[in-house]
Amino acid sequence: MTMDTTVERDHERTLIKIARVLPPNRVEQLVDFARFLETQSLSEELIQKEGLTEIEADNARWDALMATDEAQTLLEKLADEALTEHRAGKTKPMAFNDQGQIVPG
Repeated sequence: MTMDTTVERDHERTLIKIARVLPPNRVEQLVDFARFLETQSLSEELIQKEGLTEIEADNARWDALMATDEAQTLLEKLADEALTEHRAGKTKPMAFNDQGQIVPG
């Protein structure tokens, strides 16, 4: 077992000990924070892979597209359709696995 693996296991054990004594709402906050940190890591990986300039250019293109009247009209139509389906009871809550990925419900 390497030193990194030992340190990782110690951190895991510490987190589990903490989670076991927290009230349920605090455990949810702990999980949310862990997912936030995971997302930050993924964002950092994406920046390294794609390059910040490329990402900023993509964001600018999306911003320009979303700013058009046509896009806003389409988004409003989609939102109205979603609300209509929800009010008619045709929707269900989203379900996630332990990795935060959407799973079939």
